Amino acid sequence: MKFSLRKKTVLLISLLMIVLCAVGTLANSRFISAMISDHYADDSRAIADTVAAVIDAGQVKRLRDQIVGIYKVSDPKVRSDKWGSPEFEDYLSGYAKIEDQPDFIKLRDWLRVFQENSDIDSLYLIWIDPAEKNAVYLCDAANENACPPGCIDEIYPFNYAVLEDPEQGFMPYETDTQEYGWLVTAAAPIHYNGEVIAYATADVSMESIDEIERYYEKINMWIHIGLTVVMGIIGILIVNAWVGIIGILIVNAWVINPINKLSEVASTYKGISDELGGLERNDFAMLDIHTGDEIEKLAESMKKMERDLNDQIETLFATRQELSSTREHADIMNEMANRDALTGIRNKRGYDTEIQRVNKEIMAGHTDVGIVMVDMNDLKQINDTYGHEKGDKVLCSLCDILCSIFKRSPVFRVGGDEFIVVVENQDFRNLDKNVEQFKACIERDRSEEDLEPWERTSAAIGSAIYDPDKDCGIEDTLKRADEQMYANKRAMKHDFQ
Repeated sequence: MKFSLRKKTVLLISLLMIVLCAVGTLANSRFISAMISDHYADDSRAIADTVAAVIDAGQVKRLRDQIVGIYKVSDPKVRSDKWGSPEFEDYLSGYAKIEDQPDFIKLRDWLRVFQENSDIDSLYLIWIDPAEKNAVYLCDAANENACPPGCIDEIYPFNYAVLEDPEQGFMPYETDTQEYGWLVTAAAPIHYNGEVIAYATADVSMESIDEIERYYEKINMWIHIGLTVVMGIIGILIVNAWVGIIGILIVNAWVINPINKLSEVASTYKGISDELGGLERNDFAMLDIHTGDEIEKLAESMKKMERDLNDQIETLFATRQELSSTREHADIMNEMANRDALTGIRNKRGYDTEIQRVNKEIMAGHTDVGIVMVDMNDLKQINDTYGHEKGDKVLCSLCDILCSIFKRSPVFRVGGDEFIVVVENQDFRNLDKNVEQFKACIERDRSEEDLEPWERTSAAIGSAIYDPDKDCGIEDTLKRADEQMYANKRAMKHDFQ
């Protein structure tokens, strides 16, 4: 089939405009998707980390032990892909009484409050069975269609790393399923006495943002299609320029100039970027085109598209501000996660952060640092004999003694009855004096007959300073302080006997 020069020109221009339209639409789509995915991945992990840090790990452990006990004797173990089947219902019947347990009710209500305040889609606790590669649900905060305790999901292959390294949890990943929709999911480990006992898992829905993205892409597509039509008209008019000078002048005044104005304005729309800063664009609105034909109608359509695009840009940047607010909330919760709920001093998580700082200082040549290790005596006996309330009071009393003696050093509660002090500056120079002052306070309390037995604070202490000839890092200093503390504990038991 033969084509005239006119037809070939029109086809070439049309093809180029279609390609440009497709490339522009794809670039904008990928920019928006990447921006949203990164924000939601960060937020899902931050929320999971915060929940894992502040949740009551003791309640989680008790609930986990009950559910895992039932799980291990269940035969067969039926996964949730058999949901609704008789064998699945028969399997779940073994967990029927779990939802009536106080620990389950308290954890579920706490998770629901956190879920509502954090504006996430779903929040739940799971336990990982590495042998079967199963994720077993412990507690789901959902008000409807919640996964019951004991429900089993198979771990995705890309999450198998958690089987080798439980501390890793689930790094943020996206799924799009018929049952749950488009989600980004992350899981963080929950610790109890230094052991990973379960995982806090957060699902953040991306459906609402997906709707905004699709609507914007639709508007953007129509802009590119409009430009394709416009440029095609230009090509046709140029091919027919042989009609004469008068025709060219008319075309230039009525068609080419208005089209050039539209094209010039359209060329500035390269997609949404941070440079826009959420500000409105009114380039098309400022055009004054009155040709009384299809070009004027096209200009009016462009103006309407510009207004719609402004609305979508405003919505998108409002969403980013909301995500930023969520991140600030997560930062506050993260700071709370570094504090021990009972004593108010920093906890094991805060201690780990401090140790990283100290090791960097040591590598930089600042080696005037020491470690004090303190372990309370007979906490279990006090809890068993007089109750946990009395045990909590004596822990707080021991914490007050430490903080009053080591006034210029951070004190950390790193276990149920263990405390660590990182001593520097004046406390470092007075380390031996402060340790003896602490022993004197403990000895005074132990011998005070007017105090109740549970009020007689008793604790062993050990200390060591960083020695570059002996220690590769502050962790080695801690080991030597720990050995001194246990030597002190043995001496105290011998003296008491």
